[in-house]
This record gives sequence, C-alpha cells and structure tokens, in this order.
Amino acid sequence: MAPSKRATPTQVINLIYIRAAIEANTGVKLSLEQVRQYLVEEGLISKRQAQTKAPIFNGYAEYFASDDFAIEDKPSERPTAHDLDYKSS
Repeated sequence: MAPSKRATPTQVINLIYIRAAIEANTGVKLSLEQVRQYLVEEGLISKRQAQTKAPIFNGYAEYFASDDFAIEDKPSERPTAHDLDYKSS
C-alpha cells in the first residue's frame, strides 16, 4: 500500500493560526492563500510543504459527508405532573 500524500494532524501547518498571528502583530488580514505563498517566498516552508502540509481549510464537510444527522422519530410529548409523580413512586 502506497503512503498517503495527506499530512497527518501533527504535520499540518495551521495557516489560520499563522494568519491570526500576522493580523495581531500587523493589523493586516491576509487570505489563507496569501499566508501560504508568503511562507514559501520567505523560505519558511518549501513549495512541496505548501502543497502537502499547508491545506486551505474549506470547512468540515469532507469529514462529515457520510454522517446522517436526521431525526426520524418524533420527540415525545413533555411529561405531565402526573407522569412525574408516577415515576417517582
């Protein structure tokens, strides 16, 4: 089996965190693409690292695409005072 080209969570370069640090220190808000490009231009990461370890975050949909959060049963009615008294005895 060939090794995956995807970075494991401990290898991922967190562009959102880096962008936040840049904004906090400079007041400039960059796109994630710009952050990644500047990291390459400054020699902080290689082009290969930018491609494999610095993904652009596009939401959580890819992780939850197969999950079904549908509720098929109707919620039960709220218990009455009689129901609560019955259960406690």
